[in-house]
Amino acid sequence: MNLDYLETFRELVRLGSFSAVAKYLSISQPAVSFQIQKMEADLGTTLIDRSQKKLKLTDSGHRVLDFAENVHHEYAALGSDLDKFRTDIVGELKIAASTIPGEFLVPPLLGEFMSFHADTTAHVDIMDSITVIDSVKYGDYKLGFCGTTPPEKDGMSGFKIASDEIILIASPSHPLARDVSVEFARLKNESFIGREVTSGTRQSLEHALQSRGMSINSLGFRLILSHTHSVISAVEAGSGLAFVSSLGAQKSLMLGTVKRLNVAGLNIKRDFYCIYYSSGDDLRLIEEFLSFIKLKSSSPDWYISRRAA
Repeated sequence: MNLDYLETFRELVRLGSFSAVAKYLSISQPAVSFQIQKMEADLGTTLIDRSQKKLKLTDSGHRVLDFAENVHHEYAALGSDLDKFRTDIVGELKIAASTIPGEFLVPPLLGEFMSFHADTTAHVDIMDSITVIDSVKYGDYKLGFCGTTPPEKDGMSGFKIASDEIILIASPSHPLARDVSVEFARLKNESFIGREVTSGTRQSLEHALQSRGMSINSLGFRLILSHTHSVISAVEAGSGLAFVSSLGAQKSLMLGTVKRLNVAGLNIKRDFYCIYYSSGDDLRLIEEFLSFIKLKSSSPDWYISRRAA
């Protein structure tokens, strides 16, 4: 249905004559008649009782008038809402995040940002790093947080928000936990717990080992889990060793439920990034949140001081 014709019909009923609405809308009277007749043809019903000298609606006409009034008010409300999205900081942030940033970095960022902007909400979905990139690439999410930068050819932008270290942990009762340092060769007969192959932690570990002439295939992975918390819980239960994020293991290390093992010659660092599409049609909310993240991440180790607090 043509919304302009629907508005003409609404004004016709309000003003009471074809000539009056033609003058009000600055169109010809035949044009008004054409629009009403076209609406009647499209709807398959008569809207105006033309046997009466004074404008009188049929039952169908009254029903269409109710519809026209609702559309008029909804259209006005839509315009107002869109103006707010363009100028005010309101709405929902829909975010894709890999495990570590999604569990340890994004929540404090959102908490502080939303404390400044009461009319905002957020929804964070946790997934592996590769899926985060694909989800932003294909427009399912406006923002993503992960441990991998997107390919330049995908047209996305990204900036570093934090650094992390991948460390080896064991149960305090594990025999290796008594050693000050462990040679990598000694790990080949141990049972390992790991993340899925698409996780950023797993990929960073694999690349770091390859660069040092070591192979991740030499580690005996007996248990693969989808979340860092699950991996750490399995280590605490004595199910094996695990390479995990130092951010993820921080609480367990402080409580003494796991112990860090220093592997000779192995120091694995990784960075986390915020990724998004650079475009001129971003909502005010997205722009403001990106500015907030950039400001926070410009302070070295902001996430460490926040955790300590």
